[in-house]
Amino acid sequence: MPHKPVLLKEVLEGLEIRPGAVVVDGTLGSGGHAEAIVKQIGAQGRFIAIDQDPAALERCRKLFQDHPQLSFCHENFRNIDKVLDSLNIRVVDAVILDVGFSSDQIEEDRRGFSFERSGPLDMRMNPQGSIQARDLIRDLSQPELEKVFREYGEIRGARWLAEVICEERKKRPIETTRDLVDAVERAWPPKTPSSKSKKGSRPPWARRHPATRVFQALRIAVNDELNALEEGLEKGWQRLKAGGRIAVISFHSLEDRIVKNHFRQWYRNHEARLVTKKPVTPSREEIKDNPRSRSAKLRIAEKINEGNG
Repeated sequence: MPHKPVLLKEVLEGLEIRPGAVVVDGTLGSGGHAEAIVKQIGAQGRFIAIDQDPAALERCRKLFQDHPQLSFCHENFRNIDKVLDSLNIRVVDAVILDVGFSSDQIEEDRRGFSFERSGPLDMRMNPQGSIQARDLIRDLSQPELEKVFREYGEIRGARWLAEVICEERKKRPIETTRDLVDAVERAWPPKTPSSKSKKGSRPPWARRHPATRVFQALRIAVNDELNALEEGLEKGWQRLKAGGRIAVISFHSLEDRIVKNHFRQWYRNHEARLVTKKPVTPSREEIKDNPRSRSAKLRIAEKINEGNG
C-alpha cells in the first residue's frame, strides 16, 4: 500500500507554516508530511528531519535530494534538544510528531510489527536497539508480562494471557510473529469470572483479533514509546518560539492521553493556546481512502510566550 500521510490537510492548516520557517519533524517516516511542509517553507526555510529508523532517512534522502534546506538526523525525537544544539538552532517555528509507525515498517516482514505477517519477533523502531520483542517474551516473568499487557495494551485478561504465554514458552521458543499469534490464539477468549459469554464465543471487548493489543503492548515496551513521547513533547515545546505551534498525531488512547495532559498543563500555565479544543479525526473519505488512519487523533497547541524556551 502506498504511503499516505494522515490528516495532512488538517496539519498544514493548523500549523500555519509560512515561507522561511524553521520546522522540526520528529517522526519523518516516509516523508508525506515533510514533502508538503517543505513546499510551504520554500528555499529560505529550514527543515530538520528526525527519525530513529535509518531506513526512513535513507528513503527520504532520495526523495528530497534536491532540497538543501533539509537536515537529516538519525535520532529519537525524545532528543530534539540535542539535535537542535548540534545544528546551532535555538528556537523553531513548528514541531510535528506523527507517533504511529509507518506503512513501510508494517510491510517489512523482518521488522515484526504486524501480526498478519510472518517474520522475526523484533519490533524495534531503531534496528540498532538492544531489546527485541522476543527478548521480552522470553525473559520477562509472568507478573512483568502481565503488567506490559495491562498497561501498554489495556488488555482485560492480561493475567490469563501472561500465564498461557509462560506455559507456551516452556514447550518451545516464541521467536516469530506467527509463534506469538499462535500462543495468543490459544489463550483467547480468556477465562474470566465476569465473562457471561456462551462457551466458544468471545466477550464483546475481545472481538478484534486478540493479537492487536498484544503487539501494541510489546512494541511500546520495546521502544519505550510513552516515555519518549513525554520527553519529546517537553523538549519540543521548550524549543518553540512565541507564536510557534506543535502538532501531534497519536493512534491510541495511551498516547492521546499524554498529549492531552501536556497541552492542558501548558494551557493552565498560560503558556499555550489550544488551536484544537478537541482532537481532530480523519473524515469518512480519508478513512475510506486510507483505513490505517481510522484511529488517528490530531492535537495542535500554540506557544504564547517563551518563558520556558
